[in-house]
Amino acid sequence: MARRYIKNCTGEMDEKREVISDTASRFIFRLLLAGFFAVAVYILFFSSYLKITNLEIAGTNEINKEDIRGKMQSFLDGKILKAIPQNNFILISHKKVSDLLQNDFKKIRSVSVQKKFPDFMKITIEERKAMLVWCAGDNCFLIDENGVAYNVADFNSQEILQNHLIRINDQNGRNVALGEKIMDSPYEQYVLGIKDALKNIDFETSDEAYATPTNVAEEVNVRVKKGFQIYFSSQYSLEKAIHAMDVVLKKEIPEDSQGKLEYIDLRSEGKVFYKFKNEEEKPEEIDKSSETKN
Repeated sequence: MARRYIKNCTGEMDEKREVISDTASRFIFRLLLAGFFAVAVYILFFSSYLKITNLEIAGTNEINKEDIRGKMQSFLDGKILKAIPQNNFILISHKKVSDLLQNDFKKIRSVSVQKKFPDFMKITIEERKAMLVWCAGDNCFLIDENGVAYNVADFNSQEILQNHLIRINDQNGRNVALGEKIMDSPYEQYVLGIKDALKNIDFETSDEAYATPTNVAEEVNVRVKKGFQIYFSSQYSLEKAIHAMDVVLKKEIPEDSQGKLEYIDLRSEGKVFYKFKNEEEKPEEIDKSSETKN
């Protein structure tokens, strides 16, 4: 039987076969490509392969490490758009972790995040150091080493009780906001040095005995346990002020008379003013040569 070739000489049948073949190839390619992307998306965002399973917390001192771990675990158990797990090596960023922890733990100064493929994450915490407590009106705040109010003070917390933090009362009563810089470092260090400086000349103070007229004044008033107040100015050397007061006390005011004092004013360089209760203020100028004596 003879074979029949229909329109073979014009090439029309070959062109149709090529069109069908090209269409099928493109369909198969797109199908495979879609499948590849679907698998890739699943592996990258939904599979357990990139799930953080090894979480390390470092650098904590006063913050409970398990509290940090618990906060992070709650975050990792969540989902993005109610579908994509947050516990994903690719999706977890330093900013997300830092914002999350610093929002809940005000004592944290900074957070660093280190990730190792495919499931390891190390979070290193740098804590703020509470230096003193600032009270204005009915509110009290913890002040860090930069003079910033970083958290509301809890007087039952170990952070305050164990460290015996000095409490300064702002007599102006101005409102203070969290994150606000209350004082410069030199003023802060001056205040912190007063307690030990007074102790060196046998004057005891309580942690609640400090006050200042306003947060912008470079002054601090301290009531000693003998009952009188001492006025300081951070513009002048604390060491010289204490020495000047010690000289005047030994020269003018014997110990059995110190309970009658109302105040001693050390806010003028080289001079000491003092006042007994119900008496006029008495100035005492310190000889410059005596200031250098130990």
